[in-house]
Amino acid sequence: MKLAALLLVVLVTGGWAVEKHSRSGNERALSSLASELAGRRVHVRCQSLWLSLVDVDSKLGDVPFTNGHAASYTHITRPMCRLLARFRHESRHAEIECLAQFDWSRFHGDDPAALACSRRAEDMAEALMTLAHESMHLRGWADEAAAQCYGLQQLTFTVERLGGTLAEGLAVTSYMLALQQWVPEEYQSADCARGGLLDLYPKTRPFPTEEMPAALPRGLFGPQL
Repeated sequence: MKLAALLLVVLVTGGWAVEKHSRSGNERALSSLASELAGRRVHVRCQSLWLSLVDVDSKLGDVPFTNGHAASYTHITRPMCRLLARFRHESRHAEIECLAQFDWSRFHGDDPAALACSRRAEDMAEALMTLAHESMHLRGWADEAAAQCYGLQQLTFTVERLGGTLAEGLAVTSYMLALQQWVPEEYQSADCARGGLLDLYPKTRPFPTEEMPAALPRGLFGPQL
């Protein structure tokens, strides 16, 4: 019995160390991009295996706002972090390849082929969107609709910085913009449109992605920073 218990402790401890090492490497890479998106040094904290086993929260990511100010870190769930790690390491992003085949501005959930593509791409696209969205919270926007809209406008840049192509970024962004009609109301805004109050570049025609995707201008921060 003592030997079995010792072996169990060794296995658990070893597994914890391996898992922590892998998670830390991903956190560093994601923190670097989140800092670029947030315009300041911030950290991404990926959920551990052990915490994920008892997590009953539906949130994919979270930025605490203490006394009305954004924290310098975000929590992102283990499934989302794992998808982002896979995206970073793979040269081919098979889940999202089909997105470029459809005009998502006309998607209403009734096209079987587009729906099948959506099911395939949704998790990966959602992970990419989560990082962009939480980074906008870190930049000082507590309002969910604002963070979502600004995140959409930074999504193509996010995809490219994680190793994706411009075409992949544009396709993911077009897809996630199409899904806005089904997200909770607090994530929606009529001002999230070309020329709208939440358009970061209202004088340019492209929306939500500029012709040359880039991080937000220096000095542009939300009111809760």
